[in-house]
Amino acid sequence: MSVSISPGMMPWKLQADPSATGMKIGSTVAGGEKVNFGQFLMQGLSEVNTMQHDANDAINQLLTGADVNSAEVLTTVQKSEMAFRLITQVRNKLLSAYEELNAMRF
Repeated sequence: MSVSISPGMMPWKLQADPSATGMKIGSTVAGGEKVNFGQFLMQGLSEVNTMQHDANDAINQLLTGADVNSAEVLTTVQKSEMAFRLITQVRNKLLSAYEELNAMRF
């Protein structure tokens, strides 16, 4: 199964589209702080983790009989799953690129 990744599918708020956040990777933000690829990736991982915790909390509330909408719980779980699949594909692509660079003879 192959998953293609486009900038509009990123589950975190720091998207590659500068119009969405006004930030570009490697650009300077208002505080004078530069956003590099590592920070961008860590922000994404953090937000995926938060989405997974939110999904677990929603499931726990549904199972304990709290007043939650089951459709919202399902949507939260599906968003969390899709975000996790996306970040897994990003990891796979990065690992593949690393292995390809490592195999090159200079």
